[in-house]
Amino acid sequence: MKSSQYIDILGQKVPKRTVLFVVGSVTIVVGGVVGLLYYLLLAGSAPIVATAATPATPATVTTPATATTPATVTTPATPTAMVVEPNVRHRVNQSNSKMSSQSSLVTLLERHLEATQLSAVDSLIVHGAASASTVTCELVMMARRPNLYTLKTEGIGFEYTSELGYNGQIGWSRLDLLNLNKDDVEFFTRVALFESSLAHLAWSYQSRQAVESGLESVLERLPNEQWQGRVCAVVVSRGLLPISIYHYIDQQSNEEVYRRTQALRGTDLVDLEMHLAPSDAAASPRLPMGYELYFDGTLHDTIAITKIRPNRGVFKSRFDAPSDATATGLSPRAARAN
Repeated sequence: MKSSQYIDILGQKVPKRTVLFVVGSVTIVVGGVVGLLYYLLLAGSAPIVATAATPATPATVTTPATATTPATVTTPATPTAMVVEPNVRHRVNQSNSKMSSQSSLVTLLERHLEATQLSAVDSLIVHGAASASTVTCELVMMARRPNLYTLKTEGIGFEYTSELGYNGQIGWSRLDLLNLNKDDVEFFTRVALFESSLAHLAWSYQSRQAVESGLESVLERLPNEQWQGRVCAVVVSRGLLPISIYHYIDQQSNEEVYRRTQALRGTDLVDLEMHLAPSDAAASPRLPMGYELYFDGTLHDTIAITKIRPNRGVFKSRFDAPSDATATGLSPRAARAN
């Protein structure tokens, strides 16, 4: 049977050729519209990728058409911040580096305070004995926050008394049986400060100067060092005493195990060292129960500490120079300049 050349649509005979033409035309138009929309979507997303990957690309994007926005509107690209990100990160890293160093020092000092229990200690009276060759003397050290110190020795079995002190501004000395010149008096006053300032690290950390002028004005952390097989954090203290002291903090016990400084004796610069004995684990506060004092690598004194009395109401006037003492004129400014 021969097929009909017409199609019945709503009761009307329409040529089949016309129907096929219309259907084909509609299909082509719809396909073109879909293809155009797909192209516009790809074109709208391409500049964002380019901006993120290449900082030199101009910071504009083309947004796809919406019901209220024309298809070719240009707006500032949101990834602009990515262009400056390397510089921002560099500044942040610089700041973090300083903060990290400061934070590292604070963490170390907090651990030191916890280990030594010196947070609430405002004054100390320390009793002991000092031995040099065949001579032994009774020793009494007194200290008060933040930088007041005296060291007194009296001969055991022979007549001898010496007392050296520092009132925060000047040093002074009162010596028996010794005919020392001015240079020697200043030298031994610095030695006495070096010995008696057992709580100096903790008190420097908690001092008013650290709060008002910044911790770095009195303390600075240096790279770790090995000392007698121990890994030690090294902190140098300046500003509160007329000497700069290098404190070595054992990383395991968080207690000071060694300290060093230098002091002029006339025209000679003498290396001073203290090898600190372990503390009494049952004591509070926990301070070394003795030390060995070295001058230029040679043992000078050995000190055994027998009693530590904290917070005994040591008056500030106790550190003023007695009427018969000789002032030495020490100043903390000298240490701050070192």
